Amino acid sequence: MPAALLLASTLALSPALAEDAVSADGGTGAGTAAPVTTQPAKQESGSKAKLYACAHRLGKAIAADIERVEPYLERYGYWAVFAAVGVEGMGIPAPGQTLLEAGALVAAVPDNKLNIFLLLFVTILATSLGQTIGYLIGRSGGRAILNRLPIPADSVAKIERSFNRYGGWLVVFGRFVDGPRQLIGVFSGVLAMHWGRFMLLNIGGAILWGSFWALGVYYLDLHFDAVVTALRQLNPWVAGLTVVGLLVLLLFALMVLIRRRGRS
Repeated sequence: MPAALLLASTLALSPALAEDAVSADGGTGAGTAAPVTTQPAKQESGSKAKLYACAHRLGKAIAADIERVEPYLERYGYWAVFAAVGVEGMGIPAPGQTLLEAGALVAAVPDNKLNIFLLLFVTILATSLGQTIGYLIGRSGGRAILNRLPIPADSVAKIERSFNRYGGWLVVFGRFVDGPRQLIGVFSGVLAMHWGRFMLLNIGGAILWGSFWALGVYYLDLHFDAVVTALRQLNPWVAGLTVVGLLVLLLFALMVLIRRRGRS
């Protein structure tokens, strides 16, 4: 199992392993007195156990999702990713993102049959094409359905203007959320977003989404140990900056309070 998938499970299992080690050491007959456990310590231990249990379930769920799509990836390779990602853009639910993540993990294994950059190209092409087909479906069939609904024409016009003005953010970043990822192309067609603007945002969003999941998972798996080490080194700095930020915020609040009292 790749390191990126085992992180949550490792976090969940490490306390249990440590407790087993302590139990084993205490059961050697050395006569070591067991430490007295206070009630707050028991409560803290219970909270940690719940947190580790949640992390363990999350890690198992991610691993199970990827294991389900691995046979398709092994049999069809790039075509499996292309088909799943493409049909998602047409409004059809499919495990496109899961297959992309699995493909990136396979590409990180030495002497594998997948190239990460070719996988990224296939992903960008598939999601751009799928969203484009979804746009055309929404522009033709979906628009006819919208016109038949009991919605005033001026309300539809306002929604169209708002979507054409602010909907670009949804076209670019909506792929990162289930639901919008499958329907954003169709909605863009139904609400008559300008074709040229949609295509520009569509391709930009496809590059951003594909690069995030393909390259992100790939390099995280390759350099997982280095990432964990860097995060551990940053922890003291983050904690220090947090304390300083809280102190500055408290000082600012006190200054505002003093000024208000002075004015009154």
